[in-house]
Amino acid sequence: MAERVNTPFTSEHFVAYCLRMVGHPYWYGTCGYKATSSLLSSKTNQYPSHYTAARKSRYQKDIANKEVVCDCIGGAKGYAWSGGGESMLSAIGTDNKVSSKYGSNGCPDKGANGMFTYAKSKGCSWGTIDTLPEVPGLALYKDGHAGYYVGNGYAVEWQGFNYGCVKTVVANRPWTHWYALPFIDYGDADLTTVATVAEITLGSRLLQNGSSGTDVAEMQKLLIQLGYDVGSTGADGKFGKNTETGLKAFQKKAGVKVDGKYGDNTHAALMAAVSDQESGQQPDVQPAEKEPEGATETPPQKYVTVVSSNGSVNIREGNGTTFSRITQVANGTKLKWIATAENGWHAVLTGAKVGWISGDYSKV
Repeated sequence: MAERVNTPFTSEHFVAYCLRMVGHPYWYGTCGYKATSSLLSSKTNQYPSHYTAARKSRYQKDIANKEVVCDCIGGAKGYAWSGGGESMLSAIGTDNKVSSKYGSNGCPDKGANGMFTYAKSKGCSWGTIDTLPEVPGLALYKDGHAGYYVGNGYAVEWQGFNYGCVKTVVANRPWTHWYALPFIDYGDADLTTVATVAEITLGSRLLQNGSSGTDVAEMQKLLIQLGYDVGSTGADGKFGKNTETGLKAFQKKAGVKVDGKYGDNTHAALMAAVSDQESGQQPDVQPAEKEPEGATETPPQKYVTVVSSNGSVNIREGNGTTFSRITQVANGTKLKWIATAENGWHAVLTGAKVGWISGDYSKV
């Protein structure tokens, strides 16, 4: 542990860097830069709405204090581009300059949304926030913002101009996803299992050899349903070599990347491949609008429970069978209730997305 804390680009070293940056300022569009008058002038011209006259005195104070400044995703980019953040930390409050190389150490110049997309494209582990494993050093994501998990339910984030870099409680913030940064070494940390979550919706995280859970079992059931062999143990919820072989066979047939990993593209392909006419599972209803009139506001304590003697039930993008399938959930699964349409379909929260489930196969 001590050796990794002192080794740049390990998760332990990255977490230590994040914690040491707490209390330092946020400047929009910066990535571990020394606060100078020339930087302020440049950023004011580039982002005038963020560098207004009302904020000038605070920016001038940061310059006088010889600060090193970042925005939310800039905290990670600054760490990578400066070779592990050491030159950033040594420049705070001193006349030292930050030694930085743009785009270096496997970290591209991406925004908060772009970095999440990039990490997934590189095969990094990810999932919805309800599947967050206890692995410090993971990035946290919501639309337009990033933070970094430091363990025990806490994160460090460059929250904004009025806050700077702060330590926050993950559960109190609007994070929707977590993901592994492509330039961080997580050592022996297990990013494939989520032991604390009883029911995990298929498609809410990356699955690969070593993963386990209810979502793995659901994926296996669908592969078997389509005629792919996942091994003699069947849908046991454990992603092993046989499941990987079966998944690769499906990927090849579906025309998606054959990497044996179950990510966004493979999930979409599997959902498309499963027939809409499955053992009488879906009721024959008239299609309705995605946002029907008369939907009811949801008290947060309400849940929808899947009730189906046929096994799994489809979650769809709208309240009818003509809408595309988002995922499938097993009998007995509980999902947060959002609203109920006039035709009896329920809007539910699945992962970080709202979907619809037929009232014939669920109850509030």
